[in-house]
Amino acid sequence: MFLENLSDGEKAAFLGLAKTLIEADEILSPQESQLLASLTEAAGVAAVTGSVEALAAAFHTHKSKASALLELLGLGLTDGEYHPAEASLVADVSNAFGFAEEELAWMESWVVRQASLVEEAASFMSQENGEEM
Repeated sequence: MFLENLSDGEKAAFLGLAKTLIEADEILSPQESQLLASLTEAAGVAAVTGSVEALAAAFHTHKSKASALLELLGLGLTDGEYHPAEASLVADVSNAFGFAEEELAWMESWVVRQASLVEEAASFMSQENGEEM
């Protein structure tokens, strides 16, 4: 959703962070795998590897940092379970980006609400012949 806000270098670093995130809980869900594949295709660049701090250093603007963090939160929540290891990694990224805990909590709340709205929209689209929800 927000990859267009990232430069190619930032996209590569984001994909490195995303790969680290989905491996954090040692459980690769089909939803996480599918979303990472979609993000990789949309980014059009290869992921780079490195520490959280090194990857976070690739982001240079507030907009790109917020964009990456929102995308990571969405990825962490995509399988319906925000594992503590994923939450810890996101918190590390947020700290490396210089966001306050309150800002991270606000972004997390937004992503949860947005995911709920996406599910609601999918419900609207799956209804046929005017059937009730």
